[in-house]
Order: sequence, then C-alpha cells, then structure tokens
Amino acid sequence: MPEPAAAVPGRRQFLAGLAAAGVAASAGGLLAACSGPVGAAPSHAAARPRRGGTLTVGLTGGSPADSIDPGKGVTYLDFSRDNALYDPLVLLNAAAQLEYKLAEQITPYRGSLSEWVIRLRPGITFHSGKDLTAADVIWTFRRILAGALAGHVALGPADPAGLKALDPRTVLVPMTRPFGSFVDQLAAFFVFLYIIPDGFDPAREPPDGTGPFVYQSFSPGQRSVFTRNPSYWKTGLPYADTLEVIDFPDTVSLADALITGVIQAAGTLDGPQMAQLANTPGVTAFPSQTGGIIPFTMRVDKPPFRDVRVRQAMRLLTDRPQLIASALDGHGTVASDVFSPYDPGFDRSLHRFQDIGQAKFLLSQAGQENLTVTLTTSVITTGTVAMATVLAEQARAAGVTIRLQNVPAGTFFGPGYLQWDFSQDYYPYSPYLAQVAYSMLPTSPFNETHTSDPAYTSLYRQANAAASPALRTEILHQMQHYDFTQGGYIIPAYVDSLDAYSDTIGGYTAARVDEPLSNFDYAHFYFK
Repeated sequence: MPEPAAAVPGRRQFLAGLAAAGVAASAGGLLAACSGPVGAAPSHAAARPRRGGTLTVGLTGGSPADSIDPGKGVTYLDFSRDNALYDPLVLLNAAAQLEYKLAEQITPYRGSLSEWVIRLRPGITFHSGKDLTAADVIWTFRRILAGALAGHVALGPADPAGLKALDPRTVLVPMTRPFGSFVDQLAAFFVFLYIIPDGFDPAREPPDGTGPFVYQSFSPGQRSVFTRNPSYWKTGLPYADTLEVIDFPDTVSLADALITGVIQAAGTLDGPQMAQLANTPGVTAFPSQTGGIIPFTMRVDKPPFRDVRVRQAMRLLTDRPQLIASALDGHGTVASDVFSPYDPGFDRSLHRFQDIGQAKFLLSQAGQENLTVTLTTSVITTGTVAMATVLAEQARAAGVTIRLQNVPAGTFFGPGYLQWDFSQDYYPYSPYLAQVAYSMLPTSPFNETHTSDPAYTSLYRQANAAASPALRTEILHQMQHYDFTQGGYIIPAYVDSLDAYSDTIGGYTAARVDEPLSNFDYAHFYFK
C-alpha cells in the first residue's frame, strides 16, 4: 500500500496448513489465524504443464513512483514484481493458510512468547549465487526496523540489538514483550518482509533475491521484465522462461489487452469488465471470494466523526446488499464493519443492517441533522469510486450529503494519504491481530482513522500474551465489539478478487487473501 505522509514507506501483506513443520502448540490459535471454513478452489491446471514461453500479465494502479525496493512496495504492481524476485520466510497462500517459504519452522524459544527461533531451509541461494544464511535474515530485519519500513509492524517488539545467529541456519529473535502473533504477522505482512542478502542495498544494487525470477529490467509505471531463475529452490519451477508485468492506466485497456492477446493474465479488474470477459471466447473470467476489505475510513479525532453517534449513523444508513449489487456488480459478501472473517477468533454474532430511522435519531442527538461531509475517493482498486458513489446516494435517505472528491491515485497516496477526514482504503485479508497492528493502533503505519484508545491497545497486548486459545478468543471478541460499536471503519463488504486469464495458460487458483493473480504466484503459471 502507499506511503504514509510521515514515515513509513509501504504497505501490503500473507499461510499451507497449520500442520506445517515447527508451528508450536503454545502459539495456539494465533498461528492458525487464517484457517477458514472453505478451502481454495481447485487450480486450473493441466496434467502436464509445458515449460517455456514469455508470460505477460497486466495490472492497474502503478505510477512513475513505483519502487523495486522489496521493503518499500506501495502498489499491487510493486508487490507483483517483488513476489517474482524475492521470497519471504512465511506467507498466507491463496487458500489463506500458513505456508512456510524460506523458513523451515518458526517456534517460541523454550516455550516463551517473548523469544522466537527461525530455522531456515537448507540449500537456498540468492540470484547472485550467495547461500541464504541467518545473517541475511538479521540484516533484513535490522534494515526494516532501523528504516521504519512498513515491515516493522510484523516484527512488533523485536529487539534489533538482540538478534542472534545460533548457527548458520538459525536466528534467535528476542522480543521486549510477549508477541504470540509473530508468525501470523510475518505471514500477513510478507510483502514487506522479503529476505535480502547480508549487506545488500536495494537503492544502489540491482535486485538480488531467492525468488523464481531474476531481474532484467524495470520501467516505473510501464513495464518490468524478469527471466527464469535456473537455481530456484522449488524444483521444476517456474515454468515460464520470461515474465513481463505491464502497468495499465485503467481496467478497460487492461481487459482489451487480454482479449487481443497482448497479455495472458489480468488482475484488479472491475465488474463490467468481468461481465464482458465472461462472454469472450478464449478467456476465463475468474472471481475469487476473499476476506479483503475496502473500508470507508472516518477520522475519529476530528469532527464530525469524533462523535461516535455520527460514526454509527453512517454505518446504519449503509444498505450493504444494495451497495454490493450496484457498486461491485455482486462481487462481494456482506460485512458488518468488522475485519478478518477467516480468523478462528472472528465473532460471527456481529451483524449490522440498514436502519435509516436510527441513523436519523443518532444524527439528531449529535446535532448533525443536515450533515454534509466530503468523501475523498480514487481509482485505487476494484470498485472504490463506484462504492463511494452508491454510499452518497444511500446517505440522502438519512439527510446526509456526501460530496465526492475523486482524485488521481498519485494524489490519493500523496501527502494527504492518511490525513483525509473521510476516505477509503483497501486491504487484503489478514488475521485479526495482524490487521489491528496494520491500521488500528497509535503505532500502526496505516491508521487512517487515527484510532488511539489505550484500552484497545491494552487488549491487543493481552491477546499477544495469552497462551490459552480460549482466553485469546475472548479478548479478540472484546476488541471486535469495540470495532463494531466505536470503530472508524465502515466495512460494507468482503470484496471479491477479480482476475481473468487467457485459455492458453493454466496454473492459477482462487485466492482468498485478495491479492491479484493467485497471490502473484507466477511460478506456477504455464502455457498449455
């Protein structure tokens, strides 16, 4: 995600099976945070993938400010490139489950949630030929912490001075306080935690990762070209010889490029393009039901949203099914202003329905019967402007006037980002505590609502210190009740991820996390 105005340069996020080696029982539900009730859809794969060819994919949302520094990604285009070049320790895979990558296991040290041990896989090399070692993890962590990069959220209370290599493949990570969600946080924020070589400076050197593709060229806001890594640690992958990632200015030109064969895969589409592509020969429109959110964000520290009655009124005037049908062309699932629906600690008893009468009553109580507010929106992801337009229409029934300020993406993510009084943002799915760390604490890099409640922050720390899954769930429910009754988000839907593919390729799969193109898993894409 984009760069906060004052400090943190990036944002965005991601777990195969809780039985993955090394997940300690003492970490309980926090390590299971993304096991959802529904499995991933089957991959569109043939029995014999063909090796070779140039895989060309398209996305929207890039700009001349795009970065190829793995610690400073700000857009889907950035994360797309980084995921081709680098690997994280762990991630949330397309099924929203924990998957170990460079790490073989991550466990509490001697049962303590205040110290963690990371054990690396053997035999992994960087593109330069250097072996992956504990020193690389320590270098990466210290760079992130020292530079206040967005990845510092996942490292939480890690003590950079205390990081220690126990042997060439093992890292001790001491914490200044219990951090039971450490593995969840690493997985959810993997796009900020790609491991780079010890001593490597992305600002001065070409990319050097452990990922499936090797850097060839990068033109910000236009195109990136990478070639197959012949020494990739996952035997037989990737299938394609070359990967090209093209930036498109809008979803119309993106869809046209897929139809005409310029690209073989398109992500970040909108509903109208999906409808068009669903009836296009040689193309498969491929929506994925996800836990991703596009929240409307209300600053709780400034009027009129400082008054909780106004915030609740705005939520009550929202007709969620109608918004999904109109703004998202049906590509979404009703949500009730609480995030992280796949987390085992998610409180499924919280439901909110439109109630215009109660919304008017609360506005009257707050002295805001004829409330007028400005909503800043932008084409930053699927459906944002359409959602803003529909909400403005719905608000009229409660006597609220919402004036839309539609700005370019570069402006939206410029100095005003995180400062708008009433705006929008987008997040792929994260486990609950990871999302809280992302956006709901005074220390969060993306606290658009400016939430700063000591009691809520205390609950977050209590949850990280809880060894009992039952106690942890109880605390999470308290936090979600706060989100539901006092928070600054309007979350009307869990939004589908809208991708489409040429029938000439396979290897893609549904992605519940809400990262485009199977979580940018280009290593598995192949030509039929």
